[in-house]
Amino acid sequence: MIAEVGDKSTRKAALHPFTVGCVLLGVAAIPDAMVVPVMHDLCVTRFGITEGAAHAFMVVNLLGAVLAVGILALLNRRIPTSKLLLIAAGSSSLLMAGMAIAPSWWVFLSLRCIEGGADLLLLSIPFRMIASCGKGERYGGRMGAAFTVMFLALALGAGIGTVIGQDHATNVLWASAVSCGVLFLIVAFVQTTVDITSVSPRPDAGKCPLIPSEWIGAIFLALDRGLSALVSVTLPLLIVSGFEVSKWTLGVGIGGMFIALALFSPAAGILADRVGGLRIRAIAACVSGVGLIGLGLMNVVPPVVILAPSLMLYGVGAAGLMPSAFSSCVRPEASTLVFSSLQAAGQCGYAMGIVAGGILISIYAVPAQTMLTILFPIAGVVFICINLLLISLLRLTRKTVR
Repeated sequence: MIAEVGDKSTRKAALHPFTVGCVLLGVAAIPDAMVVPVMHDLCVTRFGITEGAAHAFMVVNLLGAVLAVGILALLNRRIPTSKLLLIAAGSSSLLMAGMAIAPSWWVFLSLRCIEGGADLLLLSIPFRMIASCGKGERYGGRMGAAFTVMFLALALGAGIGTVIGQDHATNVLWASAVSCGVLFLIVAFVQTTVDITSVSPRPDAGKCPLIPSEWIGAIFLALDRGLSALVSVTLPLLIVSGFEVSKWTLGVGIGGMFIALALFSPAAGILADRVGGLRIRAIAACVSGVGLIGLGLMNVVPPVVILAPSLMLYGVGAAGLMPSAFSSCVRPEASTLVFSSLQAAGQCGYAMGIVAGGILISIYAVPAQTMLTILFPIAGVVFICINLLLISLLRLTRKTVR
């Protein structure tokens, strides 16, 4: 009876940090997506730069993220997690406002770089809270729910950005500053919950904070984000240039992909808890890869027929990638530094995906139609092979340790 009461008390106590973590994550993710629909107006129209140079806006925040990881390592937990979150939210709000009034492209880009470090903390700390707030056997399910919250918040942010940025693109930056200000107030109200949930064991003296499996987890996240960069940035450019695809068809395909991501993430996390994260990772990688391989059929099948199903299939697979990566590789009790390092690895992969797509389009002078039907099937096959190789390596490592 005592054990049963204890379990119920633990479950009840874990509900509050989980809810707080999801609220913080959702509010933090909204400003990230607000700028995407108006990026052309924010960069090209406002400062008179080229479309190629505008890609730096999405890449440069990686530098700030790496800097934030370095600062976390130097601080070595001298500042409470809630204070870090307050500093990040306040800084992000001020930096967004600064970008709205930036007098030049380089000032704008510099502020964006610094904001990348604050953004890293705003996302990684709520993920850390959600990971550690409940039972270990439900870890994957919690992470799946967290990614659903994030995907829904990103979709909401993109919608808000589209609406308020129609007249003036800088309205989006002011709205983002207000959102981060609201986040600051929320964090100030829940500081105790943030600090209690974020307690984690210290690594042994002289040892790396990341254990070997977490390094592989970082590679998984970099691969996932790199592939998502190709799908979200390079794919629309090639489709518009090479195929007579209406905005409605493209919107249905991309919208269906995000819906699949949001709907299937919790299910993938729950399955990872029951049958093992590595099995779900292997299945998810194969499904994602097959979805991209399907895009190679656009030369023989009308895009209106094949585009939406292929992107939705990719979305179903991608929904299982990140929950299974955390479930199989990352300790739920890992520190904020570990979760921030993983987030930085994902941002690095995203930046590399954007750069790789831009380089391939620039170097190989082939029609956009040909590039799309060759690039994405190859990317799908390579993604499947690398994932299966890393999964085999992780399993072999665990057998050797035993």
